[in-house]
Amino acid sequence: MKRCLMVALDGLRPDMVNATNTPHLAALAARGTRFANARSVFPSETRVATPSLITGCRPGGHGMVANTLFDASVAPDRLLRTKLVEDVLAMAAGGETPLQRPSLGERLARQGKTFALVSAGTAGAARLLHPAAERLGSFRWNVEDTEGATAAEVRDALGATPPHATPNTARVEFAGRVLIEHVLPRHRPDVALIWLSEPDVAFHWAGLGSEATLAALRAADAVLGRIIAWRDAQPDAAEIGLIILSDHGHVTGHGKMSLREELCRAGFRAGTGMGTDVDVVVAPASAPGLWLRDAALAPQIADYLATQNWAGPLLARDPAILAAGRVLPLSLLGSAHARSADLVVTFAGDEEPDHWSLPGRAPFDAPDVPDGGGMHGGLHRAELATVLVMQGGAFGAGIVAEEPADLTDIVPTLLHGMGLAGEGMEGRALRAAYRAADDAPPLRETLEAPGNFVLEAMRAAEGGRLYPTALRRAG
Repeated sequence: MKRCLMVALDGLRPDMVNATNTPHLAALAARGTRFANARSVFPSETRVATPSLITGCRPGGHGMVANTLFDASVAPDRLLRTKLVEDVLAMAAGGETPLQRPSLGERLARQGKTFALVSAGTAGAARLLHPAAERLGSFRWNVEDTEGATAAEVRDALGATPPHATPNTARVEFAGRVLIEHVLPRHRPDVALIWLSEPDVAFHWAGLGSEATLAALRAADAVLGRIIAWRDAQPDAAEIGLIILSDHGHVTGHGKMSLREELCRAGFRAGTGMGTDVDVVVAPASAPGLWLRDAALAPQIADYLATQNWAGPLLARDPAILAAGRVLPLSLLGSAHARSADLVVTFAGDEEPDHWSLPGRAPFDAPDVPDGGGMHGGLHRAELATVLVMQGGAFGAGIVAEEPADLTDIVPTLLHGMGLAGEGMEGRALRAAYRAADDAPPLRETLEAPGNFVLEAMRAAEGGRLYPTALRRAG
């Protein structure tokens, strides 16, 4: 395999891939290798998932621990929002990137290969996906770019970028044109990644099964169809692999709330920055982080949350912050880092169908998402399940692989297929991508979690990494 095209459909649930919603993806999955047990990382958020994909490491390794987080050494009075380039660069503290592991672009450059990124997502996510673009002299373009040589290059070639809309269909379609009409013929990268912001945007604002959402999903699939057609028309089509992925799934938000306000009502001094009148900094999310002025507050907060029927188990950067049996360590999921919150709250979701008959609902804390909108970030089965399909090039045909996989395994698999080195990553090359005989079903286990919950999980081998599958109530 000499080249590879990666296509990310942000937030796509695998149970929504079918001949009606996604005809091109469904057909490609039947022709290639589909990973039935593909999962996200925790937290299952885009700017945690993108570094995990591009570095082949989980958050504890690369250091991007949440979409929204608190770091007193960077901004003591406010939360950092990683969708913003300025906050990503603030976290880098004068360096190129806050990521603490090399990216795919860097790995390819060391081996004489090139990488290009086309992104219809946020500018911060694009920076995390290709942080070394300027230093390497390679292509990185995002729909929010208005300044600089790359923005001018795209504008001169294809005209102005459409404005943001909900759904974000026009920008998704334009990003497809940037890749197919400009990047692939002009730059001819060895590996290219296009990040499509749909169906995630529509899921959040219109709900998982709305007509607007399904139209946005079909539009994203149509972009994929044009990419497949471009690949198939190339003289070296047999040497070009395709990897189609989603970074996380979605549940339907059911019971919107503000954890900060709930904590304040319970008598805690909670806020969004560590001011003189704040003891607990809260980052809203589907798995909100709590940064404590004093670790002695942890037992009090845990006692309060244990009385709330919407609260699931707590996770901690340092589990010694609470008595044994009261908290799960973030390290269990590969998510413990110096930037991690002292405590991470989970919400108690269920498997009940939403009003579109899609299973999975959960409370959430997101000020700008309506109740009933799609959400992700936690450990619900529907948040963790992802799409992963590999086809063409060195990849096998007509395989439904059972081996566990997550985002960190994708780049090692890509590099292996191209005959390139991939040392130093936590992920592993997925052998079933190339040969059905190398597939093996996962070793499944169930771990007890505080508060009468259980965590379903998988391993590829005895003693191997844990792949979380679902957090649910016991019984």
